[in-house]
Amino acid sequence: MNSTIDLIILGLLIESPMNAYEMTQYVRDRQVGTFLKISDPAIYKSCKRLLVEGFVDGTAVKEGNQPDKTVYKINSDGKERFDELMTYFSSNFRSWNIEFNAFMWNLEKVDKKQGLEMLKNLRDELRGKESWFKNHVVDLLPYIPFSARMVLNQYSMMTATLVAWIEGVTEEYEKLKPSERRGFNVKEMNRIHGI
Repeated sequence: MNSTIDLIILGLLIESPMNAYEMTQYVRDRQVGTFLKISDPAIYKSCKRLLVEGFVDGTAVKEGNQPDKTVYKINSDGKERFDELMTYFSSNFRSWNIEFNAFMWNLEKVDKKQGLEMLKNLRDELRGKESWFKNHVVDLLPYIPFSARMVLNQYSMMTATLVAWIEGVTEEYEKLKPSERRGFNVKEMNRIHGI
């Protein structure tokens, strides 16, 4: 399994041994979850799995009256796995997986007035993100490493592109007549895809 969460965890452990709670704090403090799909429960679950799979070593540490915490440390197999995942994700671009595309996929199934309101909601969301990037990215740049700067730059550019896209979608949807709605021509789609 090629997991982005595994890659993030192994990358954190290259920096320093940590327990799962420290990892969640690291991710939260640096707002990693804003840009990468990662959650606290996924971190805990993946740490345990990486330990069982032999990519990290774990040491139980007792602090006062607190329950034992496992401190994870990357081992040589984990470093090798980290390198494999870095190679995999740098050379296997599969899909965009933009969650609001599920909404777009079903847009023609709602009343046009309702659809326009929903498009306005999405446009407002995207404009808000674009505004945030315009107002904050430059201020953040001196305080973050190269890799984080490049991710922020990518998201800033993607957001600007999505704002331009939603403007065009809304304009075209406003002009869409019920008679112009059509289903998929699966036969022709398969022909074009060579299926």
